[in-house]
Amino acid sequence: MKKIYVKEWMLFQPYERQDEVDTYYVNVANQIAACLKDFVGGRYPEHSVHGIAIYLTLWFQDVISQTGIWQAFSEECRKRYGCLVPFMTSEKEKDYYPGEVNPEDLQFLLWHYLQCMEKQAGGVLNPENPVFEELANQIYDYLSEEFQVAPENERLHAMLYGEAFGENDYMRYRSVLEWFHFCSYVGFENRGEYQRVVDTVARMGQNVNPHILSYDVKQNILFEGRKNLLSLTSVEWLALVGKSHPETALWAEVKALPQEMYLYEGEDEKFLFVKDLSKKEGEQLGIRKDSLNMDSLKGRKEGVTILSCRLVQYGGHWWQDGMLVVSDFQEKVKEEIDQRIAAREGIKKTFDEFMEASGGKQFVFCKSEEEVQDFLSQKLGYKNNEGMELPKMDAAHGLVLMVSPHTGIHVQMQLCECISSPDNTFYDAEAAKKQAAMFILNPNVIPYDLSCALQDADMLPDACLNSALGEEHGRETMKRNACFFTDYFFEKCREKRIVDYSIIPPPNTILPR
Repeated sequence: MKKIYVKEWMLFQPYERQDEVDTYYVNVANQIAACLKDFVGGRYPEHSVHGIAIYLTLWFQDVISQTGIWQAFSEECRKRYGCLVPFMTSEKEKDYYPGEVNPEDLQFLLWHYLQCMEKQAGGVLNPENPVFEELANQIYDYLSEEFQVAPENERLHAMLYGEAFGENDYMRYRSVLEWFHFCSYVGFENRGEYQRVVDTVARMGQNVNPHILSYDVKQNILFEGRKNLLSLTSVEWLALVGKSHPETALWAEVKALPQEMYLYEGEDEKFLFVKDLSKKEGEQLGIRKDSLNMDSLKGRKEGVTILSCRLVQYGGHWWQDGMLVVSDFQEKVKEEIDQRIAAREGIKKTFDEFMEASGGKQFVFCKSEEEVQDFLSQKLGYKNNEGMELPKMDAAHGLVLMVSPHTGIHVQMQLCECISSPDNTFYDAEAAKKQAAMFILNPNVIPYDLSCALQDADMLPDACLNSALGEEHGRETMKRNACFFTDYFFEKCREKRIVDYSIIPPPNTILPR
């Protein structure tokens, strides 16, 4: 296998010139790559093995240099899932040493990186596969020796914490954010995602300058992408990483809004004042003028000019970031905005009406398409002339009407026999043992919030992983790690529920036109 060269390593560092510290870590990466090749070299191409070796070395560099990324990960895992590292049992936690190299860390990261490789094919790797433990122990034996002599990357530490971030240092913050998103070991898939999105949009044949297109895609992914570990955006990640350092206190206050339309309402010497049109009672925001391309706003008129853009709150002020589109407020735009606001309000109204009609039940089990239609038309009062869109239904294994305060009504047509409930006459325990895990591991089966609701109602007790230690062990492993698995595979987390009704709703979601 070819060696990993310094130039490959330098693609992940926030500076350009290499030094002896970088040379040291490249040697570490090559040692790790040699271990990986013996275990997975035949299954994955060489460049993938190199990539995993580099990302594991970036983790090692973080632990040695005390840059705080893994510390933030462990603290958030403890808070959210009750363990310092996913899949780690309470017995193993007794021998875990925070701030040092642990085999459990390596075992999880190996599972994560190899699972990312399998994700495109829809495969799910069992984290308890002995291969992960064996490989983790081999790499651990090597790194535990290096732990005593490995140099801290002082340049990396200084980039993050060497100088306090002030309220005017937004561009400096964004530089760190971009490095973290595309170069840190928690965002293994981010570079590939960026390239895939750029290629997809380019194939759509939009008549847009490719450089502008690439920039806009990058900024969208940078602020909204959740392929990072813990399904947090990089903004949310940096808030966790920086909270223990006074120099980066401002990171915790950063807030990024999605691309929206804002109505220009006035200005002063430093700020352009706009109204957020995405909300019924839109609040007025002040955008720093030095973050805007003011030349594109020369013809601005109060109450007429619309700015379509992303805003980021940093240092107590709003900054415009990414592509800026300037237009006039027209009736067509007003109608679009009103429709989006109505959709948001309608979801909550639909949830309340559904819960009242069902007698307080979030899940209504039906034996036929006719029962579904009867509930919607007779109990909820939905009429065909309202433009209600119903998917084609196959009731061979039952149907379940579900409702969420976040996404509305959903018709579940797959795997209904795997849902355990006294109301479900189609429930099949044997089928559930084999397939109920799909509600937790496959985002194409059900929307995220409804998967969480099924778990909260204990309707997926049979969900299990295939385990060499037996069915009961596989079920216990799934139960203990279900919340992590759901967040991981759906790329969402409960603490950061964001529902964007401007995008396509989840499959089999019923929305009145």
